[in-house]
Amino acid sequence: MRNVSVLFLSAAITVLSSSICLAAPEVVSVDMQRIMVESKPGKQAAEHLKKVQQVLQKGFDELREKHAKAPEAERNKIYAEGLAVLNRQMDVERQAATQAVHAVVVEEIETWRRKNGVLLVIPRNVVITGDFNKADYTNTILSAVNRRTVKFADLPRVTIKDAKK
Repeated sequence: MRNVSVLFLSAAITVLSSSICLAAPEVVSVDMQRIMVESKPGKQAAEHLKKVQQVLQKGFDELREKHAKAPEAERNKIYAEGLAVLNRQMDVERQAATQAVHAVVVEEIETWRRKNGVLLVIPRNVVITGDFNKADYTNTILSAVNRRTVKFADLPRVTIKDAKK
C-alpha cells in the first residue's frame, strides 16, 4: 500500500506542475500608435520636431535671401537642392525621434511584461478577434511611459555655403 500512495503523490505532483505550465499568462495587446502619440515622450518628440522644423525653415529662408538676386534658373536650382537637403534632414530627425520614443515604450512594455509574467504583448492593430477589453493594456503601459522622459539629439544647425566657392 505504501508504494501505491507514493505513486499517487508522484502523479499528483506531475499533474500540478503540468497545470502550472498550462497556466501561462495570457497574450495581451497594446495600442502602440496611441502610446506613441499621446504619451509624454510622444508629445516631447512632437515638440522637438516642431523646433527642428523651425530651424530648418529659418535655414531655407536664409538660403532664399542669400540667392534672391541670382538669375531665376540658378535660383530655382539652388532652392530645389537646398529644399531636398532640408527635407532629408527632417526625415532623419523624425526617424531618430520616433526611434527614441519607441525604445522607451518597448522598455516599459518589457519591464511590465516580466513583472506580471505575461508571455506575449502584441500591437493592438494586429489583433483579429478576441476580448479587446480584457486583452488591452494600453492604459497601463501609457501610465508607465508617462513617467519617462526622452533625450533627443541636439537641434540641427543649417549653414548656407556659397555655391561659387
